[in-house]
Amino acid sequence: MKKVYVETYGCQMNEHDSERMLAILSGRGYLRTDRPEDAGVVIVNTCSVRGKAEQKAYSSIGRYVELKKRRPGMRIVFSGCVAQQEGEAILSRFEGIDVVLGPSRVHMIDELLDTAGLAGSSVAVEPYGGQDRFRSPVKNFGGVKAYVTIMEGCDHFCTYCTVPYLRGREVSRRAREIIDEVEALVGSGVREVTLLGQNVTSYRDASEGRDMTLYYLLSLLNDIRGLERIRFITSHPKDLDERLIAAFADFGKVCRHMHLPVQSGSDRVLRLMARGYTTQAYMNSLGKLRKAVPDIAVTSDFIVGFPSETEDDHRDTVLFVKNAGYDNIFSFKYSDRPLARASKLEDKVQPDVIARRLRDLQSVQLGLTRYIYASLVGTTQRVLVEGNSKRQGRMQGRTSQGRIVNFEGVADKGAVADIVIGDYSDNALYGRCMNREGRDVH
Repeated sequence: MKKVYVETYGCQMNEHDSERMLAILSGRGYLRTDRPEDAGVVIVNTCSVRGKAEQKAYSSIGRYVELKKRRPGMRIVFSGCVAQQEGEAILSRFEGIDVVLGPSRVHMIDELLDTAGLAGSSVAVEPYGGQDRFRSPVKNFGGVKAYVTIMEGCDHFCTYCTVPYLRGREVSRRAREIIDEVEALVGSGVREVTLLGQNVTSYRDASEGRDMTLYYLLSLLNDIRGLERIRFITSHPKDLDERLIAAFADFGKVCRHMHLPVQSGSDRVLRLMARGYTTQAYMNSLGKLRKAVPDIAVTSDFIVGFPSETEDDHRDTVLFVKNAGYDNIFSFKYSDRPLARASKLEDKVQPDVIARRLRDLQSVQLGLTRYIYASLVGTTQRVLVEGNSKRQGRMQGRTSQGRIVNFEGVADKGAVADIVIGDYSDNALYGRCMNREGRDVH
């Protein structure tokens, strides 16, 4: 039996690209394996947003090239943004790679493997802006959640980011195709979809003579029978208008969670990043969002140690986090990325200083997260059941706000269950499943 092993680095977009490649290859008779030494095809799907992820991907590809020397029939695919960035040059750095595949050509993996079998190697990294980039079979690998790409690329050109150079400018997928895919996924058992895009809130489809924004797309998806929840990621604060805010109140299936990356709490640093808003403008939008949806959970991204970031900038960011009241944040050390304009900026912050500032920021947020979670003890939360927890004897799911809940009791996978919260940790809530009469479910 043919087997494929996939190793993925980076964001949800990369995870979904990996799923798309798996779906395509499953149509060729491949089964997924967790053991690269058993695989006929090994895929390393890379991310260039952070240097650490890129170096891990290089380390992995080196191991698999060595493995291939012992298993000459194995084929190696190097995909994702680093593949787009390096192109054919990666072939001279690592002998043994069969396919170099940019993110806009994921749908061609089967064709490229065929070509590599005849020619020795195949490279497809040319930018491609058409609708074909969204073409792939719909397949549910047994979960109740699924990703659905609705757009790719970005037009913002933030100075630290390589996305516009590696994934291209913004291209929105046709709404009809998105709806068809979601309906097919729901038919296969999916109950929650996450709409994906580098800048998902700027989604626009005018292919049918109507300016289809994200708000209107959400309204159509909200009507799909059998679909329980809708999420979307990632959003740009500049695009958070009153109409989109209204979607959380207007459509019952839109989850009460928004990921709204701010990147820094310093206006000076935001200008250097070319983010296009101030901290006050961001806070104003946050206030409108919480006024319209009081129970919403907001998460965010921060880059620590951007070139020339001072102690005052860092203190501003810490204070900003304290005032914002995030459920959680994802914070990362700044690293120079090829093609990004910030890589040419001088006055780089020393690594030990960046590490200290990152610890400071994460410590502050941890205290805020614990406070929010502690306030939920004793409440009843509606949880979409995802299956068994890694904690033995428990099941797991998420609230509409995206909070992980591990619980005792039995509930059907894909059901929405009432869970009474009894405890919490730094990253999850713990509770017990209740039936409709309010008794414990054992």
